[in-house]
Amino acid sequence: MNECLACHVDYYHNPDVRVFFSVVCDHPVCEPCITRLFQHGRTYPCPACGQSVRAEDFSEHPREARQVESEVKVRRQICDIYCKTEDDFQTAEEYNDYLMQREDTIFRLVNPSCHEEVQETWRCIDQYRELNAEQILRVQRLQPRKKFQKILSIIEEEGVFCSSVNAEWGERGQAALQHPFQARYRTLLEHPPEDQREPAQEGGASPFAPQPLLGEHGPADTARQMSGGGQTPEVCLKKARHFFFSDLVAATSVIASAA
Repeated sequence: MNECLACHVDYYHNPDVRVFFSVVCDHPVCEPCITRLFQHGRTYPCPACGQSVRAEDFSEHPREARQVESEVKVRRQICDIYCKTEDDFQTAEEYNDYLMQREDTIFRLVNPSCHEEVQETWRCIDQYRELNAEQILRVQRLQPRKKFQKILSIIEEEGVFCSSVNAEWGERGQAALQHPFQARYRTLLEHPPEDQREPAQEGGASPFAPQPLLGEHGPADTARQMSGGGQTPEVCLKKARHFFFSDLVAATSVIASAA
């Protein structure tokens, strides 16, 4: 619906004029009417229902589109945390229960009954993230290669589809044509991303634990870490001696001038 409820003009065939939707009541108002009615940040009754709205209360997308966008954002965020696969479970029933738990979590965040429910849901999510930190990081390290493989599979499927559509009747079923992307992005497709290396952990340390500082050729020793800036203890001693004598000379000069 592209009809402005303020001027009653249908802008369906005039895409140059944008129509916005109120986040309060979801009624459409065109951009010229918003500029005309809502000046200097004042409120104005909605032309359709009379609710008080401001210029900041209008969005380019209707309520349904905003809800879909919000759900997609929440779903992507939760799936990055609840990222176990069927191989992580002994039975299919356990995996289905895990998927149901994930969907329930998404539903409570997208359709909350109160603010306290959202806070409690995020507390449960944080607890799950802490208990499964290693598994989540492992999946994140494999994401670049998985995305690359997915892109390759899409290009291959489109190449097969293009071949079947453009080929002659008697030539169908033969070798698939090369997709244009394979020639255009040959360099990128021939060099898949490498999986991020898993940091070495000793004594069952948490993956979020600080890693040791590195020296020039390996792990830095304790003295260099404590010296600040990764410099050798000899250099730090020379700096300390220099500043000590500088302060001593400055103090002597002040005492001499006061006398």
